[in-house]
Amino acid sequence: MFNFFKKEKKDVSIQQPSFEIELTAAVLAYEIARSDGEISEDELSVLMQEIEKISQKVNRDKQEILKMVEIHSKDSVSFHEFVEDINKNYSKEEKISLLKFMWETAYADGILEVDEERLIRRVADLINVKDIEVLKLKDSTKTNTL
Repeated sequence: MFNFFKKEKKDVSIQQPSFEIELTAAVLAYEIARSDGEISEDELSVLMQEIEKISQKVNRDKQEILKMVEIHSKDSVSFHEFVEDINKNYSKEEKISLLKFMWETAYADGILEVDEERLIRRVADLINVKDIEVLKLKDSTKTNTL
């Protein structure tokens, strides 16, 4: 899905299987952050922490990665490509990790918007994570964030 890194850094994505997971997580978290119409400083901070990890792995500037995430998010029409990627390549633990990061982004500004929750739950349903697990993640993230 993220061919713009694979062209130059094939060995990185092979050596670092979590790279694609983290990049997908960053794009989905960006979608969560912007789902309420604006991205707060707190949401951006949580997102930039993830982007910092990615930038270290692929040896690229974090602002460059943020720009790529923004462009990919803007150009995406649906979550189909993300869901297909996730369902093919992610373990259950990786799916849980992705959803946890999405909840962290949603709660970063201290307010869980209806659209943020709806989007996370929709993604969870599409990647076949049971609702009870989603609610547990939501509660634990809320407790640890607020």
